Amino acid sequence: MEIINAFVIIGAVVILSGLIAYLGDRIGMKMGKKRVSLFGLRPRYSSIIITIVTGILIAVLSITILLAVYSELRQALFNINDVLTRLEYLNEELENRDQQLAAKDQKLAAKDQELAELQKEIEAKEKVIANKEAEIEAREAEIAKKDQEIAAVESELKKLTQNRDELQNRVNELSSQRKKLESQVTELQNQISELEADYGRLREVANQLQAGVIYYMGEDMVYQKGDIIYTDVLEGGRSEQETISALNKYLQAANQVATKKDIEVNQETGMALRLQTEDILNAARIIYNMEPGSRVIVSLVARVNVPQNDWLYANFQLYEDFKVFEKDQLISSRTISAEQSSEEIETELEALLQDINKKAINQGLLPDSSGQVGSINFSQFYDLVNRVRSASGKVKVNIYADTDIWRRDRLSDNLRFELEDKVAEESAAGEADNNE
Repeated sequence: MEIINAFVIIGAVVILSGLIAYLGDRIGMKMGKKRVSLFGLRPRYSSIIITIVTGILIAVLSITILLAVYSELRQALFNINDVLTRLEYLNEELENRDQQLAAKDQKLAAKDQELAELQKEIEAKEKVIANKEAEIEAREAEIAKKDQEIAAVESELKKLTQNRDELQNRVNELSSQRKKLESQVTELQNQISELEADYGRLREVANQLQAGVIYYMGEDMVYQKGDIIYTDVLEGGRSEQETISALNKYLQAANQVATKKDIEVNQETGMALRLQTEDILNAARIIYNMEPGSRVIVSLVARVNVPQNDWLYANFQLYEDFKVFEKDQLISSRTISAEQSSEEIETELEALLQDINKKAINQGLLPDSSGQVGSINFSQFYDLVNRVRSASGKVKVNIYADTDIWRRDRLSDNLRFELEDKVAEESAAGEADNNE
């Protein structure tokens, strides 16, 4: 609406200005034609004065109309100094506000950063709260389960309470019977004391007789004292449950091996092994306390001589397992003359094998009850004899580990025999010395 009013005023001013200019021009022309003189001036100058007055009237009229319509223009025109002063004040106020706004922006940025940190902390707290809520739910489930158990116990308690009176009556009856039996027990204890004295003497005689019988029935023995019943390697350092499970599997496998021989077997449990609980717990404790990843050789050995159809009493023997020989490692060697007789070569090779047996035991290989750690078969031994005999001069027999040999292994099929020409080796060494 104000824009329309402005255009109307501007239009009115233009029309009035044009009208005044037109009237001034007409008056000037008429005065020029009539050669009218103003203030005694020449007509030409009088016409100029009329034109100037007309322009002045146009300006005065335009300004008058604008001042009359717009009070702000009137105030700005007549109070220009106040307006300029106020403008300077407003500029200063604006600068102050800008500075305050910049400070507030900095504070706002700091608050935003604090808000972001608080948001992170809130998220962390929410996670903790979620975990706690889950834990609370689990605890509530446990409580509900315990409540069910308590209800079952209470129900059973009610039943037991009902039976209590009946049991009390029964106890009273038994108490009276007990008094009668105590008198009888006293008499029996006196008789037992006399029998125990006789039993001690008879037990000593029986032990002597048993020792004699076992000595003379050696061929009927299923196991001699110290014989290995079963051996296996278990991993140490595992959890308690894993250790117990592995030991149970070991005992089941050992029992299967033992039951293949003529010994007494419990028909209800199917067990032939007679082990002390303390020995089992001690073995489990040792295996559990070992370093994780370590290996232990667990052997069951006969605790006593075991005749046929008798119980098999056994003990544990535990040895830490480790690698005695690496694959392709030279275990031992011996130089043998191929010019000797077959008997002499056999003697030399037997000495070499004995040396290997001794060396293997010294380095940790477990021997059997005869003190051996294995042997090569007949055909392999005489094949080696023939290989030495077919050579010429001196032959160096090298024995290598054909595979990794662990402490519980046997030196049977894991050895590799290589023959080396000793003369060629010595000549090569001599040439090397000459070159030097």
